[in-house]
Amino acid sequence: MPAPALALLDLSGGVEPALASVPTRPGVGQLLGPDGRNLVLGTAANLRRWAASHLGLGKPAPAGRRPRTNLAGIAATVGFVETQGSFHQRLTYERLMALVVPLSARRDLKPPAFLHLDPTQRFPRVAIAGLAPEGPLFGPFRDRRAAEQARDAVHRMFPLRPCDFRFEPDPSLPLGLSCLYAQVRSCAAPCLVRTSEEEYRALASRAAAWLADPGSRADAPSAVPATVAAATSGRALVVDPAHGSVGLFPVLGGCVLESAARWPAAEELEAALRALEWPAERATGDSDWPWLTSWLRGSRARAAFLVPGDGEPIPALAARVRALLPATGGRGAGR
Repeated sequence: MPAPALALLDLSGGVEPALASVPTRPGVGQLLGPDGRNLVLGTAANLRRWAASHLGLGKPAPAGRRPRTNLAGIAATVGFVETQGSFHQRLTYERLMALVVPLSARRDLKPPAFLHLDPTQRFPRVAIAGLAPEGPLFGPFRDRRAAEQARDAVHRMFPLRPCDFRFEPDPSLPLGLSCLYAQVRSCAAPCLVRTSEEEYRALASRAAAWLADPGSRADAPSAVPATVAAATSGRALVVDPAHGSVGLFPVLGGCVLESAARWPAAEELEAALRALEWPAERATGDSDWPWLTSWLRGSRARAAFLVPGDGEPIPALAARVRALLPATGGRGAGR
């Protein structure tokens, strides 16, 4: 995805005259040195105030707190991008940060965890995975522990095998007869031929369909959040309320497609949803799942993450979007 274009202001004519041209709106700001190298990059509720604080013109630091480093002596350029809504601001920041620090080198982000379940296997099982394994992935989860809790929740609803053994089904198989899960019948025990291979794969298919469609999980355990769905190819939508409009950001396979984003007014919502696209050819490059998962599970998220149902009517989807808008007085919705 191309990085957002920064508006650049030269500081050679003086810091204060340049700051007068910096807007007071929310956005992402950046200070660059004489060689064009990044000095600082950050989000700001007020871009002018943010830039002033890094150029020695901010409010004095409270007593006992270390003052912010004054970069006026080495900064040559101030750049900024105005943003609409909290998610748009985070997305813009991540796109610019990727030019400075590769996502793989970020220490502030942890790789998310997923559940892997492939019903086409001979004896499917739910396993914890990253993004590498081929086959259906469901998620994301903040970390491995959260994925383990979700896996246990799936096992409570669907008696899939928790073991990773290889076996040939046999009613007298010692491996199965000594298995606690088979003894308490929390597992369908295909190893002991208590269910046929076809029936067991059908059970795995039902579990995969349950994971892939948040709409079918009305009574889902809290360990499986509503934002969990088919992660490898599933479509999703980030709803980001902004001033006078609402941002609609398509997500495909963990990639935010900002080039397909729209900011319709409330009365134009249904038309905008009909025009939305999830073009696969644009979902290239590094996955956004590491920072997107951090945002999804973060306590400060003001936008919402929706997974459209297969064939869900536009009016129904629009109703779900509208239901989010008043949640925080029109500023945004929680997770």
